[in-house]
Amino acid sequence: MLFSLALLLAGNWILPLTDRDEARFGEASREMMQRGDYVVPWFNGAWRLDKPALIYWCQIASYQVFGDNPFGARLPSVLFTTGTALLLVRWGKKITGDNKTALIAGAIFVAGLHVAIIGRLATADMALVFFCTLAVWSGWELTRPEQARRRFWWWIFYVALALGFLTKGPIAWLPLGGILLGRALRKNSFRLPLLETILGLTLTVVLVAVWGLPAMAQTNNAFLKVGLGEHVLNRSVSVIDSHGMKGTLGFLALVPLYFATFFVSFFPWSTRVPSALRRWWPERKRDDLGWYLLVQVILVFGVFSLVRTKLPHYTMPAFPCIALWFARQIANEGNAFAWFSKRIIAMTIFVLLLTFAGFTFAQNHFLTKQLWLATEAHVRPETKIGCFGYTESSLVWEFRKVATNQIILGDMKAAQNFLTNAPPFMLVLPTKNLGDLPGTNGLRIAVRSLDMVKLKNWDLTAIIRE
Repeated sequence: MLFSLALLLAGNWILPLTDRDEARFGEASREMMQRGDYVVPWFNGAWRLDKPALIYWCQIASYQVFGDNPFGARLPSVLFTTGTALLLVRWGKKITGDNKTALIAGAIFVAGLHVAIIGRLATADMALVFFCTLAVWSGWELTRPEQARRRFWWWIFYVALALGFLTKGPIAWLPLGGILLGRALRKNSFRLPLLETILGLTLTVVLVAVWGLPAMAQTNNAFLKVGLGEHVLNRSVSVIDSHGMKGTLGFLALVPLYFATFFVSFFPWSTRVPSALRRWWPERKRDDLGWYLLVQVILVFGVFSLVRTKLPHYTMPAFPCIALWFARQIANEGNAFAWFSKRIIAMTIFVLLLTFAGFTFAQNHFLTKQLWLATEAHVRPETKIGCFGYTESSLVWEFRKVATNQIILGDMKAAQNFLTNAPPFMLVLPTKNLGDLPGTNGLRIAVRSLDMVKLKNWDLTAIIRE
């Protein structure tokens, strides 16, 4: 726990919210808190229907203690990542009775390259990973033919499915698919009574409905149409925001993507996974737990390989299962702990250097942050703010620290109309477009820095009338 918190909290206050998703999650939680509406998230004065509400509730709780700042926005992800590692340690200890295997499993998960990055971001991904891991573990215990505490694990499993859905939608139910495959392929090793399963799924749906029905009522079913329709079904069959390749050939070309990116995402442990898999393969019929963990992994990788929209972090719910499976394979090798120790030390040094040296250098090169620092003295709660030609969501996060109006984002065609507003207002646009607008008198403040989303330097000018 201490290792995970130290690694992931280190320097988490240095960078501003860095990409579109961080800014959207952070600002939606702030607006939900400001409105006192804890059912429907809002972003910049409009509904944000991309994700259910649980991660926003967690960020709001963090804001209440630490304030609505980058550290407060990111803290829930750190805690969920740490919680996932502790689940692996507890599960590893239970199935092996070996502290070393349990420690290796938790540390491998935390210090893998992708988790060390995503585990500190203000998004819903690590909350999803936590509830999926809890569901995978409790699902295993629930289906043991010899299990004496079935009621205990039944409650944990189906509540975990509900909370996972409230985090990121139906993808959180993949662990149920792994259990059904276990039952279908190894019937004698997995006990899954039909009535018990129906009652459990009913409980899951009821728990989701406690939030879902009011959310759909408040939005006239838009949450269902957008949240499930656009962000689940449409993402599965089409490419969104250029995250994938269009056409049949593009789809086929990217089917093996996650099996290739795994070696980077799970670095430095991934280099030894193929050899561990070769050694384990002859034992697969005698190792129900190892087989079950890999079924859960293959299910996640298989589903997202078939989804048209692709992003590297989609397969992260599989990483805890890989970490526990891998820890079990190497724990009894003579050099395993030495091999593990060298890499955990190297990853710790790398992450801390990146955090304190790299982040400290990079914090002065974020365009939106530099714009805010240059203009904040002129922003009052009633100031109307319009940003045209550069419309990143981080603008909303930064300027709504003070401004209470909606931040107007649009193209250059909308900039002329914005100039008709009565002061106080601030208009932001690319410096190269200043000559396209007549009547741009007022205080001018110019900034130049890097747009981290597009990796492009911009020259922006803010025109301020107070």
